[in-house]
Amino acid sequence: MNVKLQGDWQPAKISQLPAAISKQLGGNLPWQGDVNITLPHHGGARYDVTLNGNAKEVSSHLPAPLDKKAGEAMPVAIKASGDLHHFDLSGSVDANHRFNSRWLLEPTLRVDRGTWLNDAQKTPALPDHPGMVLNLPALDGEAWVAMMAAGGASGGSESGGGLKTGGVTLPGNITLRSPAVTLAGQQWHEVEATLAQSAGGKGQVGVRAKELRGALAMAPKAPWQVNLDYLYYNPQWDNGEGKGGKAPPQKATNINFSQWPALQLRCNECWVLGQKYGQVSAMLQPRGDTLALTNGKVDTGSSQLKINGEWVNRPDDQRTSLKGTLKGPNINNATNWFGVNTPLRDAPFDIAYDLHWRSAPWQPSAETLSGTLKTHFGKGQIADVNTGAAGKILRLVSFDALLRKLRFDFSDTFTNSFYFDSINGTAWIENGMMRTDNLLVDGLEADIAMQGNLDLVKRPDRHGSGGCAGNIRLGWCGDSFCHQSGDWRGGVCRQ
Repeated sequence: MNVKLQGDWQPAKISQLPAAISKQLGGNLPWQGDVNITLPHHGGARYDVTLNGNAKEVSSHLPAPLDKKAGEAMPVAIKASGDLHHFDLSGSVDANHRFNSRWLLEPTLRVDRGTWLNDAQKTPALPDHPGMVLNLPALDGEAWVAMMAAGGASGGSESGGGLKTGGVTLPGNITLRSPAVTLAGQQWHEVEATLAQSAGGKGQVGVRAKELRGALAMAPKAPWQVNLDYLYYNPQWDNGEGKGGKAPPQKATNINFSQWPALQLRCNECWVLGQKYGQVSAMLQPRGDTLALTNGKVDTGSSQLKINGEWVNRPDDQRTSLKGTLKGPNINNATNWFGVNTPLRDAPFDIAYDLHWRSAPWQPSAETLSGTLKTHFGKGQIADVNTGAAGKILRLVSFDALLRKLRFDFSDTFTNSFYFDSINGTAWIENGMMRTDNLLVDGLEADIAMQGNLDLVKRPDRHGSGGCAGNIRLGWCGDSFCHQSGDWRGGVCRQ
């Protein structure tokens, strides 16, 4: 039995498509088809269906690669053959994009397996196991995520595993491959992502790329588990001038994490902004408009950072607070790890911090920065460092003046280094103004007391041309030394 068909579809009105997708489509797709049905005397019926059309008049405002202008030719060919239990559906779009799939009709309509292949001259073979394999061109992941989030698109899950959309159950295992995916300010290369859906709403996403290797485990009413073997994250945010900026383009007030799941993060080798941070772990827990960070830890091997905090993201009332410790056995090894030289050498260190400011975590505001810093350094030495980034920092806090004074007063013992047993002190910060009145260097040749303040907002010019927005008072050996303004208050010397 043969039946001739002819029709004209309007993609925007196909109810089986998610609303976030259908509203981006326009135009119409005329088609012609043949249906051949075989009804044997014995056995079940069989059928063969062919459809051919041209989506020339269809327009699509979907992100690449599914964007299309009306008037561009796009031939579509579809074939289906099967029986009362299943059918195989294959075809091509624009001649060189080809797909193949197997659908089961019992107990409900279900895609058992399928594949999509670009730049193919013939129909690809079906996967040898249930699941879908999608070989896609380069993707603008940020555009797709934004579109689906704005449209509220989501797929329900089946109790036995798999996703359901448009009345059709998709396989529980889906593999996506792309040469490049742009997401979170970075282009990820040679991406292969696998989604495995299991019973009870549990799922797992595994990702392999040049910049990322890891897995995400998801479960209802439980924190999601992110385990990364390797991460290289160096986002290039657009600052509006076509150049990479330092902050993401999305305003913090546009981020709503009230519906985010709790997240347990572990990373064995993390690189961020070109810097290796080593092992990283943390727990993120959203509570309304607050995102809490607990049990945060960064272990570089030469230092260990522990961190707890929260980000309150209310309109016109943002606040970030961080509290923890920074420890290590050798201060210059720790700073050299980050490519920074320091005048403090060979000393173990223990720094406790409690800081907060009124902006997003990635946008620390010097004007609202407040809190405390407590420092302890064990036995070590102060070396002569007056160039590069370290030299600029020393000039900022008048440390270079201290080194000059040490060389002048202890010229017989201090040529390039001043040895100490410990350094202890506390700094208080309030709205960008930092002060200390108890910083003590317990040196082998002298005890040095320091007190003063530093304006973190009115810093020296970026070219390091001198000047200091604040004053530091130093003292030792009954003598006094002042930098900028103010008098020395208290100084003890041991000879």
